[in-house]
Amino acid sequence: MRIAVVLLCLATVAGVLPAANILPNSSFEAWLLGLPVGWLTSELLYPGSAVQDSGSHSGTYCVKLDGGDSVAFVSTVAVVTPGYNYDFSGYARVPGVLGGSFALLFLTVQGDTVGSPELLPAYYSEPEYREYTRSVTAPESAAVVSVSFVALAGMETYVDDVTLDETTFVDIAEPAVSLPPAGPRPRKLLFIDGSSSRTTTAVPLFDPLGRRIAAPPRRGIYFVIPER
Repeated sequence: MRIAVVLLCLATVAGVLPAANILPNSSFEAWLLGLPVGWLTSELLYPGSAVQDSGSHSGTYCVKLDGGDSVAFVSTVAVVTPGYNYDFSGYARVPGVLGGSFALLFLTVQGDTVGSPELLPAYYSEPEYREYTRSVTAPESAAVVSVSFVALAGMETYVDDVTLDETTFVDIAEPAVSLPPAGPRPRKLLFIDGSSSRTTTAVPLFDPLGRRIAAPPRRGIYFVIPER
């Protein structure tokens, strides 16, 4: 759990992430005190096991892992949304038969693992890099994902351009425009009484021009506008 918290802090320090990729410093261009910014490496435990190298896939730098007598690793974490889909891509150059493996592992907010890790073994590809990809879905209880490359003891591997793209996009539909309900239509009345015999009514009357009639109406057409 402590390592997960440290990695999460490192990822936060890395700043705003570009595009849909949620991993920090994916091409390992930024380094500080011998560590790629946003990543934790075995260099803290075994000096020389995870170092900056110019034999990159893109950009200027990559991570060179040398297992030596133990393992070498580079690892980071990123916040995920349960149920969302993610596309992983990582490049590795392996001079030997087998250099190690990329590993993706989902964790709860308490640091407990969720499900089984996704492993992508990296095989011989000297002198070129080989891309390793995998599509994953964050489990319902997942809060973060750990992305790592672990080199086997005695093996040498170059790692570069490690990304995890969020591929679930929420479609925010435009709210339907609700028109106000149509008001009641005016009701037409026809008065045929002569001017000498006025008809009275208990509701307001309006002439065809919309003017309210104050006096009892004469012969003609008038309108009653019902209340809403």
